[in-house]
Amino acid sequence: MALILNIETSTNQCSVCLSRDGEPWILECHQLENGHAEKLTLLIDKVLAIANIQFDLLDAIAISDGPGSYTGLRIGTSTAKGICYSLDIPLIAVSTLKHMAHSDSNIDACAYISLLDARRMDAYVAIYLPDSQQYLTELKSPFFTTLTADSFHDLFSDSIQHLVIRGNAVEKLPNIFFDNPKISCVQTLPNAFDMVPFSQRAYDNKQFVDVAYHEPFYLKKPNITKSKPIF
Repeated sequence: MALILNIETSTNQCSVCLSRDGEPWILECHQLENGHAEKLTLLIDKVLAIANIQFDLLDAIAISDGPGSYTGLRIGTSTAKGICYSLDIPLIAVSTLKHMAHSDSNIDACAYISLLDARRMDAYVAIYLPDSQQYLTELKSPFFTTLTADSFHDLFSDSIQHLVIRGNAVEKLPNIFFDNPKISCVQTLPNAFDMVPFSQRAYDNKQFVDVAYHEPFYLKKPNITKSKPIF
């Protein structure tokens, strides 16, 4: 029985899901503007307390690997690394955009687009096609873009009968997307619950990342400003 702790900190929603043999077991979420460092460990402790298990019973830790909030990803990754190192268990990295799209992959659609907020009118984007095993095949590698009425215009063809767009940047889309009957737009946040199929698949295939050297997939450089001198 594989017990995997799934950690999602790519946005202002921090969530932790304990999975058992590829099925979500216990989920805890917390919405916050900042403070992942404070809340994440509390959520982990709460999930394990509800399950009535100790840390040393965990088989692996899975992190939502980005893109997303620089601070959130850094905190999630460093916390997961600390647990993995202390317990000598493997670390799994799950694409944030892919697990976010997969949560709607049971909808009969020809393509799925994940849109993660990158401030202003910008978004992190990935486009996927469903495959025969109800996983997702990447049509285009994750990229960073400014959303306009022409975004994804090449997908508005007769061959695409239904397109699902989901994420916390959906509200930035022009009305043309919401008025199109072939498009379903879902405003939502990434959640550790949706990581479970991918973390279990990676665990079964021994697709682990290096605990010491792995870095999140930021996609673009963080917007870090230097503090002004006091004097």
